[in-house]
Amino acid sequence: MSDEYTLRFYQEGDEVEILKTFNRVFGDVWGEGFVPRTLEHWEWEFPLCPYGNRIALAFTDDGTCAAQYAGVVYPMTTAFGDCNFIHIADNMVHPDHRRGLKKKGLFVTAAYPWFDLCRDLGDAVLYGYPVPKNERIGTRYLEYYRLRVVDYLCRDLTDGSVEGPGDVEVTQVSSVPTDVDQLFARVAGEKNCQTRRTAEYLNWRYVMAPGDEYELLEARRHGRLCGFAVLRPVHELVPGACTICDWLAPERDLEVMDALIAKATERGREHGRRRLLAVFANPSPEFANLLERGFDVTESTDFEERRLTHRIYHPQMTTEWLQENWWYTLGDSDLV
Repeated sequence: MSDEYTLRFYQEGDEVEILKTFNRVFGDVWGEGFVPRTLEHWEWEFPLCPYGNRIALAFTDDGTCAAQYAGVVYPMTTAFGDCNFIHIADNMVHPDHRRGLKKKGLFVTAAYPWFDLCRDLGDAVLYGYPVPKNERIGTRYLEYYRLRVVDYLCRDLTDGSVEGPGDVEVTQVSSVPTDVDQLFARVAGEKNCQTRRTAEYLNWRYVMAPGDEYELLEARRHGRLCGFAVLRPVHELVPGACTICDWLAPERDLEVMDALIAKATERGREHGRRRLLAVFANPSPEFANLLERGFDVTESTDFEERRLTHRIYHPQMTTEWLQENWWYTLGDSDLV
């Protein structure tokens, strides 16, 4: 198989052919509602990411991008020290170069050097939300393991009113607060494994992202930053949802949670949305606290099932440890 293609890692200029194949592949998958990926979006996701990128490619003799195996780097702080998790995303094989599931095919051929690269660079965990076909291939050939099927937390926005505590003021802002690093430093020790939600990360992930899809909310108590959240007020992962994409707040400060939820509820209603949606790791205090605040568990199988899969390179991490300790939001994925 490899003799039929040139296999290598990304080089500047490859994005032209990558985008041609991406829009062909995912246009077929998503059909009429598909919005073609732009160069601006691709550059934000990969070259402009301050933590680097991981992209393996297969090209034909005529320069067509026949396959891509790629990942976005997420900076993590864990009980074992800082490291990188790699979100596997935008993987594809050109329709003219596919084989069936009974053969490894180009998808796997392009993946092998990519996994070797991640291992050699010291990446701790590789993870993604593959469609069922890719999960089957990954399980068979690439040592994918399922961590869990993702549950959504949803609350009806048409039911009753929500009031935030009076001493916590939540404001919609146009930029990441300058003191967000201090907030993250205060709360980071509450989690054993999470993305480093610093100003650098939050600016790249939301402010620099193309389009005008996100709203930033800061919570202050007597002028001191005590919480930060990111909304995507119009989002159809669950139909009619206003989605909480990201969250940074002390897990025991329920007044901050109530104030941010109240503001998110207000913004969702102003956008005419029917429900408020959030995703937190199931064992987390935030998951339990939202259930106490009127959110219901909605299995992703009720819509399009989202299966969180992973492969571990870190010598001290296990699947069981990640299940109990990895704290994440939807912002740690490309689902929002």
